[in-house]
Amino acid sequence: MKKDFIFDVIKNSTNSLTAEEIYNDVSQNIDVNLSTVYRTLNNLVDKNLVTKVVRQDKIAYYELANDEHKHYLICDKCNNAYPTDMCDLDKIARKIKRETGFSITGHTLEFHGICPECRENA
Repeated sequence: MKKDFIFDVIKNSTNSLTAEEIYNDVSQNIDVNLSTVYRTLNNLVDKNLVTKVVRQDKIAYYELANDEHKHYLICDKCNNAYPTDMCDLDKIARKIKRETGFSITGHTLEFHGICPECRENA
């Protein structure tokens, strides 16, 4: 039952969420503790229903898992993450594999700056 509430919060979010943000949302509806949220998130990640991304700020963010390859634009003011599907790194990864034999299993990329909304409100 708690798993369903936690999964629904992630599924209905337009942004990646921290465990604390998920806890704050879920705890308004049911009695749950933060350790239960973390255990449930780990379970959802293990089942490939949720993706865990540790950003440059060393905080883990969770989002609905899908097959889309994404990178993020991170606003340094509001800390919102805006996904972008633009990626030329796949070409680089293929070249690395070809030239080194290294089997690349994934990569992450973040661009930091100020989003248009924060820039407008400055």
